[in-house]
Amino acid sequence: MKIQLETSEQNLISHYGPGSISVNGTAYSSNILITGSAIFQDWFSGPLSELSLEHFKPLLADDLPGERPEIVLLGTGSNHTFPEMSLLAELKAHNLAVEVMNTRAACRTYSVLVGEHRPVAAALMQFES
Repeated sequence: MKIQLETSEQNLISHYGPGSISVNGTAYSSNILITGSAIFQDWFSGPLSELSLEHFKPLLADDLPGERPEIVLLGTGSNHTFPEMSLLAELKAHNLAVEVMNTRAACRTYSVLVGEHRPVAAALMQFES
């Protein structure tokens, strides 16, 4: 049996913890939006109630590098908190399925889906301990 290490050109979450999320070894202390081939720093700041379709426009752009995501994992910080239902409906109208979870779960789920070569994005809000 031949065992071979699979390498990836994908953006991978290498660490997550209070106040920091690392992608490919680079730490980010702000909220980020990532896909397999793009990272958007300072993606959103503010309370979850102010999150809007505008914040997800990078995922809808024609010049988005790589494959357009079908699934968006919304990590809402320390707690699993839903945004406005109207936002979820707007994203669905743009063919983006949204799964809402706390940021720790979103980081883990993103890593699994990227490992399966699925077209996924993660919108990650920083969390405290």
